[in-house]
Amino acid sequence: MTARTLTALYLSLALSGLMAQTTTPARETPPEQKAYTAATAITDPEKKIAALEKVKTDFAETPYASLADSQILSTLVTKLPQQTDRIRKAAKISFAEATVRDKAASKNSTFATSNSRGSTANRIADQFISNDLLLKDAQSYARKGVDAMVENVWIADQREAYAKRKQKIPAQEDLVKRFQEARAARIATLGRAEMKLGHTEPARKLLEESYAVTPSNITVAAALGEMATKRGDDAKAMDYLLVARLSGHAPDAANLAFEAAYKKGHNGSLDGVEAMLDAEYHKRYPNPVHVTAYKPTEKRSDRLVLAEIFTGSGCPPCAGADIAFDAAMERYSRKDLAVVMYHVHIPRPDPMTTPETTARAKNYAVTGVPTFAIDGKKTVGGGSRDMAPGVFERFQKDLETDLETAAEAAVKVDASLTTSGVKVSAAVDGVKSESKDLKVQILLVEREIRHLGENGVRFHPMVVRAFGGEKGEGYVLAPKGSGTFEAVFDLAAVSQAIKAHLDDYEAKGHRGEPFKFTAKKYEINRNDLAVVVIVQDDKTHHVLQSAYVDLGTPAGAHPTTESTGVNQK
Repeated sequence: MTARTLTALYLSLALSGLMAQTTTPARETPPEQKAYTAATAITDPEKKIAALEKVKTDFAETPYASLADSQILSTLVTKLPQQTDRIRKAAKISFAEATVRDKAASKNSTFATSNSRGSTANRIADQFISNDLLLKDAQSYARKGVDAMVENVWIADQREAYAKRKQKIPAQEDLVKRFQEARAARIATLGRAEMKLGHTEPARKLLEESYAVTPSNITVAAALGEMATKRGDDAKAMDYLLVARLSGHAPDAANLAFEAAYKKGHNGSLDGVEAMLDAEYHKRYPNPVHVTAYKPTEKRSDRLVLAEIFTGSGCPPCAGADIAFDAAMERYSRKDLAVVMYHVHIPRPDPMTTPETTARAKNYAVTGVPTFAIDGKKTVGGGSRDMAPGVFERFQKDLETDLETAAEAAVKVDASLTTSGVKVSAAVDGVKSESKDLKVQILLVEREIRHLGENGVRFHPMVVRAFGGEKGEGYVLAPKGSGTFEAVFDLAAVSQAIKAHLDDYEAKGHRGEPFKFTAKKYEINRNDLAVVVIVQDDKTHHVLQSAYVDLGTPAGAHPTTESTGVNQK
């Protein structure tokens, strides 16, 4: 599966999470959606195909018939690749049905559209290429996909679609740019087909044409890098392969080519490669959110605001949220804002996930990522790295409102590193809530973990590693109660628990599909730890107060919690 296909899948998953978490009353799931969802959950390929065929028959006039068509071909290609005649037939049927859809759409349009058959042809070609299957057929379908991209027809189709949705039609120059980018993706597919067939020079020209329009296409960068390596152009190869490597989802062949190119210039060694990648990452991907230091107003309260982010390193839309909260941590000090990141296995396996972060996501009814909460107020939404400014603007108002809202509890924390781990004592009093669902949570956080996930984010801040309390479930606090709550984190035990979870998850597979982690981030850096304490209504998630302690601060310079005014040891 290519980066482009994966991105579309992840965005779809993220959007489904957004829809599932709206506050409007849930409507009954349509029967066609139920049938399709049930069919796609089947693991046996023949039974799955039979169920999908039934969806096509029973709901022929719905979009789910087309989705079922696509799933049938995908299942054949990935699960039954030896059945080439059957795969060819399924591809032919899928393309023919797309042609019928175009003819039907053209009857109600002022022009003859080729949108459905063009995208279907490109999808078929992409699946064949990605699985090294029926490459001549892939070449043919890829050409059909390119030929369907006629600028005036494509733009007219887009304009009409916007008009039907009663949305503002983009400016002509924006539509032209979108057409060029869409065509570049089709050109890339054809270039990859030519490359697989060994047609080196035509492939190179097509891929370079695509790359000139969309240098963010990692599949193209990887292919060009591999080709440059083979022809001995080391400088060009490194330019392309570096882009692919930093994406987090370069093909294995491109990663091997990158390492070979690096070794060639460094006496056969990979020494220094991570430091070089760190520097290139910071240079190439500066934070698009530009912030100034927060200046407290006269209304600034005693509250330490808490931001909880549910994220996944394999989730492209999470990049926008992750980067936005990076910027928030630049604008606000830890006396103003504490950020914690809960990593989960959505939509891909995440090597920073723990059983407790998974349980926390369940507690918050998280069905899609990114999801984040400011002092317990949950919302969803992210996007690409470039969309981070919009995400930041979305939560900044709530955050700064809470900075001027009085805390509803007082928290004093004594936390220290011991020989084997971390010892925490949290004294809570002044609780104003009469809720019967109050809890105190004590979180062990690693301030930064380096891991290049599929979403291209290389550095992950404030990663939650463990929760205090029995089974990590926190501590019960009586209504308007007070008390001192203690947690001892044995770092070796925490590390082994995370490793056991990751080993078990890998052994069982992700959603029934086998996979291998590229790394398992279970080792804990004791020199880069912090503690976050949360006083919260466990049912509504409303946060009464939080506290933050930086365990990495040198002796004599421990941070002060704004809410208590006491030194944290």
